[in-house]
Formats: sequence, structure tokens, C-alpha cells
Amino acid sequence: MDDKLDNKIKVFVVDDEEDTREYIKSHFKRRGYLMLTAGSAEEALPIIKEENPNIMLLDMNLPKMNGIELLKLVRQFNPAIKVILVSGSEMDSVDDSQLKGLDVLKVVRKPVSFEELEAILKKASE
Repeated sequence: MDDKLDNKIKVFVVDDEEDTREYIKSHFKRRGYLMLTAGSAEEALPIIKEENPNIMLLDMNLPKMNGIELLKLVRQFNPAIKVILVSGSEMDSVDDSQLKGLDVLKVVRKPVSFEELEAILKKASE
């Protein structure tokens, strides 16, 4: 196995907006991160189990199952993944009681700048 690949931080972007996923993926891939993406909670679950990413950038507003519901499932089998919750609107209000016990690293609002995201990813990967 390639040791360089083993040392890469694996970031998983779960967002139902394809443009957003691809934009983030291409930007951070160029910066040396190993990027994975999914457009729904249903698509994300098997990828998390198989790929075991280090960090997940999780959109709150997903079709069928929202980000918090997905995270509750993920925490049952992966307590170590670091999660950055991304909220698209004021209506995606997140209160602390919803996040209790889910170990969310940070909650950020869209649009998120690459600079802000990069700073959060660097901190998460330390």
C-alpha cells in the first residue's frame, strides 16, 4: 500500500446539491485531501461504513433523512468521525438539544468560504 495515501485525511461531503459537492471536492482534492461525496443519507451510510472517513461535512437539509438523523445512525457504529454540520438557511435552526451526544465539531452556515472551511478542516485533522 502507498504510505502517502494512508496519511491523507479522508473528507466525506454529504450534500444534496451536486454543484456544491463537486466544488468542495475539487478544491480540497487539489490541497491533498482524499475526497468522497454523496448526495443523500441513503447513499452516504454504506460509504461511511466502507471508507471510514476522518471528517464528514454534513448538510443539514438532505432529502428523506436530514443530516441530524443521519448523524444519529452514524454515531451508532462510528463514534470517531469528526463532523462539521452545514446549515443552508435560518430555517435549519440547530439547537443544542438536537446535537447533544452527537459530538459535532462545528456548525457552519452556507455559503461557507473555502478559507473558513480550510481552517476548520485543518483543526479537525490535528
